[in-house]
Amino acid sequence: MQRLFLSIGAMKAGTTWVYSFLSRHPEINFTPEKEIHFLADFYTNHNPLTTQHLNQRLSARLKGIQHLRAERQKSIQEWYEHVYIPGEKTVEWYKGLFNNKPTGQHWNADFSNLSALISEKGWQQITEDISNQIKAIYILREPCERLWSQFKFSQKLNSKASEAELIQQASKFIGTRSAKIHSQYCLNLDNARAGLGIENIKPLIFDDIQDKPVELLRSIERFLKISEFNYLNTGDLKRKINTTSNNSPPKQFRQLCEPIIHREIEGLNRRGVDVPQRWRLD
Repeated sequence: MQRLFLSIGAMKAGTTWVYSFLSRHPEINFTPEKEIHFLADFYTNHNPLTTQHLNQRLSARLKGIQHLRAERQKSIQEWYEHVYIPGEKTVEWYKGLFNNKPTGQHWNADFSNLSALISEKGWQQITEDISNQIKAIYILREPCERLWSQFKFSQKLNSKASEAELIQQASKFIGTRSAKIHSQYCLNLDNARAGLGIENIKPLIFDDIQDKPVELLRSIERFLKISEFNYLNTGDLKRKINTTSNNSPPKQFRQLCEPIIHREIEGLNRRGVDVPQRWRLD
């Protein structure tokens, strides 16, 4: 494969919003499945590509395309049934998911947040197996707000639970493997930079999706060295996509997050990533 453009995270940090606009760019080629998850499945020990997951993705995708013309619905269904779901999940299977070979400055794209969990050696192996022309973005969200969003997204919360019960549940969640690994911005960033080259990894700030959306999209275009696209004709740049409620985390939850906030903000500063002042505890 020639050029591969990845979004590697973070979870619950606006990846779907970025995808919703970049998927319209004529020089970026996505498959019908935004989050393929092959890289995490093949190069980590997480193995998300279970038969159950694949079938769930087919079902969910078909429910979401009823508004498309009949030919497009048929094309998407056939891709899932004949390309995505069957077969052993090998490197050649992954390459075969993309129905064209980018030429010039075109990019194949895969926005799978689980890719953030790949080690340095994993990234190095990917450049040998799949492509030596890889660029990736890593969207960073204020650590506590991201954790709160992940908590609400992943837990079945009891609407009648007391605040004390909710915080107890949240405390257990913060200690889970999933919460920990998706909160390790600096470690994940270091692994990707070491494996792919620091010049090929672009950290982005979640706040800019709301504050300066066009500038954020333009920065990605410059990063990929592709032409500017008129996103104003593709929808409302201020709309939220695939987000949980944007209520601020409760004070008690933020207190639980303080060690994570300190660790990640200080680490990002040392790595030259400028985070918004509002993220800081002091």
